[in-house]
Amino acid sequence: MSRAPHVGQSPPGQKLRRLAAGGGSYLADEQAAGELHLVVVRSREAHARISVDTERARTAPGVHAVLVGADVRPHTDPMGLMWTAQIQADAPTWCLAGDRVRYVGEPIAAVIADDAYLAEDAAELVDVTYERLPAVVEPSADSRPLLYADWTDNVFGRNRFEAGDPVAALAESALVVSGRYTSSRVAGLPLETRGVRAMWDITGESLTMWTSTQALHQVRASLSDSLRVPESRIRVCCPDVGGAFGNKVCAYVEETLVAFAARVVRRPVRWIESRPESFVATVHGRGTTVDLELGFNADGTITGLRATVLLDCGATPYMAGAGSGVVTSAMLTGPYRVSDALAELVAVVTNKTPIGAYRGFGMPEATFAIERALDEGARRLEIDPMEIRQRNLLRPDELPYWTPAMMCLDSGRYGELLGLVADRFDWDRARREAADARAAGRLVGVGTACYLEASNFGPSTSAAMMGINNPGHDRAVVRMDASGLVTVLTGQTPMGQGVETVLAQVAADEVGVALADVSVVCGDTQACPYTGYASGGSRGAGVAGSAVMMAARGLRAQMRAIAAHLLEVDPSAVLDTEFGFATVAGKQVNVAQVAQAAWRATDLPPEAQPGLEAGFTYDPQNFAFTFGAVAAAVEIDPDTGTVTVQRLVYGHDCGVQLNPALVEGQIHGSTAQGIGAALYEELPYTADGQPVVQSLWDYAPPLPGNMPPIESVHLETPSPFSLNGAKGAGESGAIPLPAVVANAIRDALGADHGHVVDTVPITAERLLAALSPMAAHPMGPLEPAAPARSSAF
Repeated sequence: MSRAPHVGQSPPGQKLRRLAAGGGSYLADEQAAGELHLVVVRSREAHARISVDTERARTAPGVHAVLVGADVRPHTDPMGLMWTAQIQADAPTWCLAGDRVRYVGEPIAAVIADDAYLAEDAAELVDVTYERLPAVVEPSADSRPLLYADWTDNVFGRNRFEAGDPVAALAESALVVSGRYTSSRVAGLPLETRGVRAMWDITGESLTMWTSTQALHQVRASLSDSLRVPESRIRVCCPDVGGAFGNKVCAYVEETLVAFAARVVRRPVRWIESRPESFVATVHGRGTTVDLELGFNADGTITGLRATVLLDCGATPYMAGAGSGVVTSAMLTGPYRVSDALAELVAVVTNKTPIGAYRGFGMPEATFAIERALDEGARRLEIDPMEIRQRNLLRPDELPYWTPAMMCLDSGRYGELLGLVADRFDWDRARREAADARAAGRLVGVGTACYLEASNFGPSTSAAMMGINNPGHDRAVVRMDASGLVTVLTGQTPMGQGVETVLAQVAADEVGVALADVSVVCGDTQACPYTGYASGGSRGAGVAGSAVMMAARGLRAQMRAIAAHLLEVDPSAVLDTEFGFATVAGKQVNVAQVAQAAWRATDLPPEAQPGLEAGFTYDPQNFAFTFGAVAAAVEIDPDTGTVTVQRLVYGHDCGVQLNPALVEGQIHGSTAQGIGAALYEELPYTADGQPVVQSLWDYAPPLPGNMPPIESVHLETPSPFSLNGAKGAGESGAIPLPAVVANAIRDALGADHGHVVDTVPITAERLLAALSPMAAHPMGPLEPAAPARSSAF
């Protein structure tokens, strides 16, 4: 196959037809002539001192090199961090371990051979001797032993948000609800696992890398730092991406490792992550416990909030650092009026796979805590769950509103949307029918939850205040060729969310051409303009879309000036037609004629330059906050513990919907992941730090049969902080679903079993234990059995 880097360039409709016909080109589908295969030897122990003997592996058939930490570390630097907490310890992340490993799956050695089979065989010959050390499994500031000898404890970072006097507010409250709300570790589980291909030029000075990522420019920056190579000598390309969900938004050590290996062997090198590897090598999501106190007046209005957020970072903070915990603590007040609040983050290290980005990034954890506490407050005060939320939701005339974490909530009609959800769900009737069903012996319940989604991630100054080390601006370039066809160049990465369709729509509308005449170029740092925060944080429509809109308007202005010159009128007198320009007298030129004139450059206005191209860099003023409200009905089978979500009504306001069908698709997809986190998905560890899940046999994502019908109601309240009024929609389903399902299950269980729904997932085993007090297993998570020692690593 060709060595030419893959660059995405096709009209959106053509790309969809290609993908539907099986024409997707993913990283594992491509291979350069002479490309070697790399296999990573990973730790089988959670915490140990190690010694490595590679002699047998080096002499195995087809092996070109075997690398260990001592080979790589003198010539590379640790990875940098994208997020930094206010008070943070130093925990360097290397691409290969030294003399100590800290989690099952940590890279120890790399074997490079002629093909994947020979590399796997040789990897089995790498002899690793482990001197086992005690493992830290339960996250705690007081845990021992220390994972890093120069630390005073296992706390990686702390952060604090405070406003007003929460201590006094809670002391004066008529009711204080206290709870511990845990969101267990989960896997992002993209269908395409990660992969990396790397090739140096003949001088060994310039690197081309192909990687399955959401973050081309961030990977380039990370490689530059770790390999000590200027960014201008690194080209990062991305083929089609088979799902990402935040897991691929950061750089990974394997990218540094594969690039280094390619330089050593002077050949192209590839690494394709296996599914067992992905469960321990790709960052996990969630892993957060919130201890929350929420105060109420007798009428149900919130008086104050105090919380401690405990984030299990895993063994090393990776690029996201304590970022998800920062977001959780910042978002705990939700869309509610809370003047007195304190949220403290304590991020700790354990002997587990690192935590990183996953759809929602800290917001599901915050929503789960505040919405569970709010529901318990409603129950104890005997106030309808819908009504207690209406009494506390911010009103439109209170927005913009600065939260205790100094986040500016931009716009929304929160109460109106919650009312629409209640009407569509027929809330009062649904509650009566659920009560009647329980009286008849069935475990039926209804629940509701509200949420905010912080989107349009990227205000560079605001992001810096939150500890984000990346800028947030996004640049777009729009050009028209001599035939009138339009190309949009963007640093955004399509990964199933439809961003190329949205950007093409925006350009077509602004330039004045058919959608089929617009192509989108992405996936190549050499061809595409810079994006500061990658394709994450629900920023494609609001940030990249605004950049494309303004660039396209600039292009249209150039076209108008040329058209006016051709029509021999002042630009202000030019009229827009469907695909061209005209004068009042009826004289016309079409887009193709203007484009040809621009490129031929024989008859242009004096001030015009030949060609048609415009660019725009957009750095939003602030985040934009999507609001939503959900109502659900569930039934529990008392014999099996199975929960069936019978109905789901989803209220959603993401500002201006640039493509309503894509918004609906985002809601459906992220709802599935939210249901998975609520009922099925978790990554438990044994007491000695062994991961229980090492294959899809052990992991339970939701299946199509677990998905309820979804009814949607929408409002469109534009954001004043994005040029096109759009807010994000990518994480909207994942954020509220654990909370709304837990509240509905709590309603079904009645008064005696509230604590079982304060940890997600609410598995069948946990429900059966709650429903059968004499069951063999105690309340809470079942103790996982130790897994068989697999040879997968």
